[in-house]
Order: sequence, then structure tokens, then C-alpha cells
Amino acid sequence: MNKIASFLMPIRIAMVAVLLVFMIYLQMGAKESDAAIGDVAGAVVNTLDTSTMEESANRKFKKFYGLNAGDYEGVVLYAPISNMDAEELLIVKLKNSSQAETVRAAIEKRLETQKSSFEGYGIEQYDLLENHILDIRGNYILYVVHSDANKALQAFRDSL
Repeated sequence: MNKIASFLMPIRIAMVAVLLVFMIYLQMGAKESDAAIGDVAGAVVNTLDTSTMEESANRKFKKFYGLNAGDYEGVVLYAPISNMDAEELLIVKLKNSSQAETVRAAIEKRLETQKSSFEGYGIEQYDLLENHILDIRGNYILYVVHSDANKALQAFRDSL
């Protein structure tokens, strides 16, 4: 019996260690933020040149993504002024994290539509679309198509 107990001890320790790591991972995962969407959007917008974009109303959110802004805690959309530009910024504060998949799918559909629009003639714009950022952090989603997308991502994460 003693040999079995000494054999099982490292296995028990390993299992406890794996369980602790898993618990820490879960705690770090989808934390919800209390940050106001205006504060988050302000921090992100300050990192970008928005001269080719305009802050848009909820109708454009519905048109571009097929979603109703009223279903979410808050929505900020900077859409391209011209159909010849692909730069875009979307920040959504979810009412609950179960909405994340619906928003992600709508963003991916919008991205594919934009890619097909610019494919073949809008090479610079297509490259921006290829290098987009889609980041889901708890109850917030960031989608940005911009040459400074990485700066926007960092500001987004810092503001949460």
C-alpha cells in the first residue's frame, strides 16, 4: 500500500496544480468592465486619425451590422465618410456576455462584405481590412479597421 501511495502522490500534486492554473485562467478570462462606453470610446478615438470617418447614428449600425443598438448597453460607430474608404471603428458594450457571439458574427459578415467590395481595385483599403482588429473583452467588443489599429487596441484594453 505504501508503494501505491508514494506513486500516486506526484499525480495528486500535478492534478491540484492543473486545477489551480485552470481556476486562475477562468478568473482572468471574461471580466466585465464597469467603464463607461463614452470613456472607452474617447480613449480609443484619441489614438486614431478619424478624418475619413464620422460618428454615426444607430441607423448605420443597423444598416452595416443588422443589429439594433437598443439591444446593447452602448454602441459607438465611426463609419467611413466615403464608400471608397474602409476605415471603421466599432465599440459595443454588451448587456451580458452571451451577446458576444451575435455581435462577433455580424462583424465578420460586415468584414467579408467590405473585403469583397474592395477586392481587386482598392488594394490599400483591402490591406486595412485584412489587418483589422476584433477584440472581445468581457462585456466589450472592439472592431477597428485603421492603419493605427494596434494603438486603438492598446487604448481599448487600457481603458477597461
